[in-house]
Amino acid sequence: MNSSPMNRLGLFLLFAAILAGGGFLLREHFVKGAAEHTSHDHAEAEHGAEHASAEEPAAFTESIEFPQEMWESAGIKVQPVTRAPLNEVIQLTGKIALNEDRLAHIFPLVEGRVDEVKVQFGQHVKKGELLVVVQSKEVGQGMLQLYQDRLKLEFAELKDQWTKEISSNTLSMIEMLRAGKSIDQIESSLKDRILGDYRERLMTAYVSNLKAEGHLARLSPLSDSGAVPARQLLEAKSDLNATRATLQALLEQISQDATQAARLSAQSVQELKTSIAIAETNLRILGFQAADLAQIDPAAQGEKLAHYPVMAPFDGTVISKDVVLLERVGPERQILTIADLSTVWVTADIYETHLPLLAQLSQQTVQLRCESWPDKTFAAQIFYTGDVVQETTRTIALRATATNADGLLKPGMFVTVELPSLHSGEVLQVPMSAIQDHAGETFVFVQTGDGTFARRDVTLGRNTPDAVEIVSGVTAEEPVVIAGGFALKSKMLAGLLEE
Repeated sequence: MNSSPMNRLGLFLLFAAILAGGGFLLREHFVKGAAEHTSHDHAEAEHGAEHASAEEPAAFTESIEFPQEMWESAGIKVQPVTRAPLNEVIQLTGKIALNEDRLAHIFPLVEGRVDEVKVQFGQHVKKGELLVVVQSKEVGQGMLQLYQDRLKLEFAELKDQWTKEISSNTLSMIEMLRAGKSIDQIESSLKDRILGDYRERLMTAYVSNLKAEGHLARLSPLSDSGAVPARQLLEAKSDLNATRATLQALLEQISQDATQAARLSAQSVQELKTSIAIAETNLRILGFQAADLAQIDPAAQGEKLAHYPVMAPFDGTVISKDVVLLERVGPERQILTIADLSTVWVTADIYETHLPLLAQLSQQTVQLRCESWPDKTFAAQIFYTGDVVQETTRTIALRATATNADGLLKPGMFVTVELPSLHSGEVLQVPMSAIQDHAGETFVFVQTGDGTFARRDVTLGRNTPDAVEIVSGVTAEEPVVIAGGFALKSKMLAGLLEE
């Protein structure tokens, strides 16, 4: 089987030509020869070896000689197996979706009839812009009730002011009466102050009491001299007691009445203020502003008082419109959908194999590409990496937000999502160019001497466009061929043909 280097080089060139024009015949010959070689080796195998199928090609285990002076012409380069983090770049298929944080389904909060529709499908609207006007009986009644309560409050406040003034003046007069002030002093102090009918009632009782006191005072000296009968003096005393009791009772009653009237008046004012506050709050819940409620005028506004405006909650685009003029609408029915398309969501699914890398994705920026704009790259920031693995697809959800000021990203559009470089732990790796395959087997060429190489079957792990993880088959620092492997592979196959 030994041959000169020139013969081997001739076989190599011949085999390269066969690969170019007769690869199929070579494969059939190789499979047949390999099967026979495998059967022969099996007969000589040690006890306990596994049976090899006659259809599986035998692994090439002999050294491959390739003189070092021929490396440059064949492009052979050797590099040690390295152990380092694998900077993995993952590409996913994603989809553009509406930003659900900037999506509004518009429902009128009242029942009524549509009087005006101010927008069209696809129209861009500004925050606070009028969209639809609904004629609502509920709104009209609320506005009228608020107007009436405000009028009542104006009268109640005037009455309350008058009642409080009367109460205060009456209590001042009662204090003077109890202090025994003269009528002239009382009249002088209270002549310009409002007391209502309390002035007459109190002064009448007070004057009667003074008269009784004066009458008794005149009769008392005459009674001692016998000029006045004792019976007349007794009657005068009785009259004084009666007028005094009447005055005292009237002072207590009027004092209580005046105080109670002031309290009831203040309570009436407070009740009206509460009713007004409730009515205003109900209308503000429906979306009316303070300026709208301050200008209620049934005479001037007429039926417009019952208009309920539907306003845009933010800048956006009308993406659905389900309302027409004179239609009956209510809180249970959606009439418009507004979407802010200046930002969109990007949705994608990450496979279970990449779950250990999710912690690195939080708040990271991903790159987006799409067929519609092949010369553009868009950026999106990840805000959610999911918590639940979908049972059917064995994937976990990823969500990112992308700015879309130009409106190029359309909801429903498919995009390619390129995740940033994800750093894993240190792993054995070689350049992707070092990997060879043949007959379903993956291997590398390891340099075993100055001009000799050996095939080494390997198990691959994760990969990037430039490097691949080696799970088993080689060890760190072993020199592997990273370029020119085709020449060694051709010589390996030529050796198999010789066998």
